[in-house]
Amino acid sequence: MMREPRSLYLTCDQLITSDGPPIAAGALLLQEGQIIAAGPAEEIRQPAGAEAIEYPGCSILPGLIDAHVHLMYRRGETIYEHAARFDDHQLLVRSAYHARRLIEVGVTTVRDCGSRGTFLLALRDGIAAGLLPGPRLLVSGPPVTTTAGHLWICGGEVDSAGEARTLVRRLVKQGVDFIKVMATGGRMTPGSNVGRAQFSVEELRAIVDDAHRLGRRVAAHCLGTEGLARAVEAGVDTIEHGNFLNETGDGYAFDERVVRQMAERGIYLNMASQPNRVLAEKPLDVPLTPAERRQLEALHERWFYFRRGIELGVPSFFSTDAIYGQWDDRCCDLPWLITLIAERAGIDPATALRMATALPARALGIDGLVGTLAAGKVADLLVVRGNPLQRIRDLHQVVAVYQAGRQTAGVPGWR
Repeated sequence: MMREPRSLYLTCDQLITSDGPPIAAGALLLQEGQIIAAGPAEEIRQPAGAEAIEYPGCSILPGLIDAHVHLMYRRGETIYEHAARFDDHQLLVRSAYHARRLIEVGVTTVRDCGSRGTFLLALRDGIAAGLLPGPRLLVSGPPVTTTAGHLWICGGEVDSAGEARTLVRRLVKQGVDFIKVMATGGRMTPGSNVGRAQFSVEELRAIVDDAHRLGRRVAAHCLGTEGLARAVEAGVDTIEHGNFLNETGDGYAFDERVVRQMAERGIYLNMASQPNRVLAEKPLDVPLTPAERRQLEALHERWFYFRRGIELGVPSFFSTDAIYGQWDDRCCDLPWLITLIAERAGIDPATALRMATALPARALGIDGLVGTLAAGKVADLLVVRGNPLQRIRDLHQVVAVYQAGRQTAGVPGWR
């Protein structure tokens, strides 16, 4: 279902703007895909010629932003099996399927943080042209990595500052939206070292300098503290994951000096982490098993460092690092990750929602377009039954999804 953008007047019980306190009995005026006004319904009247759509018992919030996904992957596949079984044409179809699932649950913007080749540029452009449903895509193409480094199989291997600059320039020439660099090894790539840096500061700085010169931001995959510190020194824009692992990768090595440096430089921390399905779905009033308690304790240790970074002034948010299929395509990961964060991580629902809307929009440099409900923004909206500020699981009760003023998903004929 897709409706052409026009003049719309939407009302709801709760308007969650992600840029201030919630507005009871709120209204939105949309025209040609843009928000013209947002506020109390008593202050924003329905203009002549605008179609009114009422959402009683519902909340309207900005479309969700998942700032770290991998559209081409599914659970249960090693990267080698994946490379052997699927060509780029098959991966494009699979990615389009995942994109449709994302928009159906209210994820209206996605940053794909690494794919084999640049085939996702075609999907990005097809969605933007309205040829098929899906979220707005930001695409990096192959991550910049070392020979045999993390996700080398995607085709972005370099071994010097000069080679790195050449690859950055080639990717920008092909049309990527940002640059992804693997500052440490990763668990999906056997033989890479998760606790050690893959590049020197000088090599990372070459990547950052050329990307910034060409108007592209740089996202750095960082599991170990050594690589994280080098990425911060080089001036990347976002730290992805930020696990603060020690050199052996079997424990933590939290470095407050590096965290303070991130805060001073305004470098964002994106805690990209797939949600634990069992813990996410488990109601709070149902006791955890001993095994589940151990899983939660492990998460709490990582969340402690995440919250400590926020206390020290690091602009922080989270995303899913999604590898699809965990929910058997009944849902995508982000609404469940928000649920898990809001219920069990010591982060209140309003903050958790901002970390999936306004904050990633700023980190990605698209906050002038999306992330909050305000006049002048693109009308990317999620309508849910209930109030997720009071009960975060209401986020799963999707009534409608709008992208640039078009209803792209939800309940047909809602009135």
